[in-house]
Amino acid sequence: MQLKSFILALLLCGIVGNAAAAEQNSWFLLTSHVNEKDGLHLAVSPDGLNWQVVNADKPMFKHAVGEVFRDPSIARDNAGTFHLVWTSSWNTRNGKAIGYASSTNLVDWGDQRLIPVMENEPNAEFVWAPELFWDAREKQWIIHWSSSVTGKFPETLGVGVGKANPRIYYTTTKDFQNLAPSKLLFNADCVAIDSYLYRGNDDQFYVFFKADRRETPKRGIMLAKAPAATGPFVLDTKMITPEDEGWAEGPCAVTVDGKCRLYYTIGSNVNDFRAFESTDMKTWTDIRKEMDPPKGYRHGTVIRISESEAKRLLNQ
Repeated sequence: MQLKSFILALLLCGIVGNAAAAEQNSWFLLTSHVNEKDGLHLAVSPDGLNWQVVNADKPMFKHAVGEVFRDPSIARDNAGTFHLVWTSSWNTRNGKAIGYASSTNLVDWGDQRLIPVMENEPNAEFVWAPELFWDAREKQWIIHWSSSVTGKFPETLGVGVGKANPRIYYTTTKDFQNLAPSKLLFNADCVAIDSYLYRGNDDQFYVFFKADRRETPKRGIMLAKAPAATGPFVLDTKMITPEDEGWAEGPCAVTVDGKCRLYYTIGSNVNDFRAFESTDMKTWTDIRKEMDPPKGYRHGTVIRISESEAKRLLNQ
């Protein structure tokens, strides 16, 4: 009898544990900027397709450091703290830095400051679109972003718009205080901005990015693959987004029902938030017709949160 009770207790623990795990990651959170001065906008969704804006679509966070607030990226650590980074300037006149803040509830934000990430590159022209990735193997944060460095990569100078010739750089940190010197994450032999690191179900690491290149299609979302989060990366030469979309930008990815769901935006049009899905990271299915995106949202990050957290935000 005692054995049966013990087995029943184990089964109940398993049921409760599975339910708790499902609750922990059952909803989706989307960050966005609407314009470069307004602040952080949030939307939530039970399925990552049909979205509801938070706080009547008024900003949940106002930046007090830096010149602008663009390209917000959010991630949560194992202790439950949300970390937010953003593009804080169009150039490096006031430092080669990104904006940073943290929160435990997505409502109250503290520790707002600028993080210098490109000080070891004296000719850096800008630091754009920072993203966060937790490298579980090395137990450290990877912050990666786009920078153009005067004199580097002359082979692609003039391919993109204007004189910018960016590539993807990164640094590592354990505490957002002490940062390693920046390094080149990879060179795709084209103009590259808006990177996003993703760990696939195959235990490989992928970086999505917006590419500008000479060959057709010239502009859109591409990806590269590596055995570790910091490379070495091998480029997939096939572009994911259609040629006629043009200004595809701001990619991010999450795993949904065993598939990689890639979100991205098209320029600054209304209802421009779109998505593809893939089971093998090679063939991509367009699911935009299934989506009801928030109007005007662009270049944000999608992460998982619990249903209770999402509903608390909706009740703000």
